[in-house]
Amino acid sequence: MKNSKNKRRDFLMNVCPTVAMAFMGITVLESCSSGDDDVNIGGGYGNGSGSGNTGSNNGYSKDGNVVTINLSHSNFSSLQSNNWMNFTAQNMLLLKIDSSTYRAFTNSCPHQGNRNNWSFNSSNSRFQCSAHGNSYPSDCSTAGTAGGVLKCYTTSLSGSTLKVTV
Repeated sequence: MKNSKNKRRDFLMNVCPTVAMAFMGITVLESCSSGDDDVNIGGGYGNGSGSGNTGSNNGYSKDGNVVTINLSHSNFSSLQSNNWMNFTAQNMLLLKIDSSTYRAFTNSCPHQGNRNNWSFNSSNSRFQCSAHGNSYPSDCSTAGTAGGVLKCYTTSLSGSTLKVTV
């Protein structure tokens, strides 16, 4: 009898939480976009002492609220070829407007906060979150289809160095 009680307890402990979450509409895994535009560059946090040293050469550093990006680094080649990228290591979308203008946005969807479901439609200059199909203009002021404006960060370019203040 004791053996069957243990099996029932194991079943309840392992299966029931998953079933309960499914009934409530909570998914354990979130869909992600297919990928080449989602760049997850590891490390990259400054030490806060003012040096902005990342500890390794990932093509960027962070010092306080300023992220400094070396645009000629290979980790940012998709930004140069696609004119945009999801810079997941710093939770931002980067958009190349022209050779001297870049914009940076949070990669958190204003609708429900999804971060890794982005694509960019260059014909209408809108980011689209594939989690629910909402799209957001890249002008830093116009609301998207689900309301809310994609939060825009201040950028400055000097040579091949892009600074983003978050």
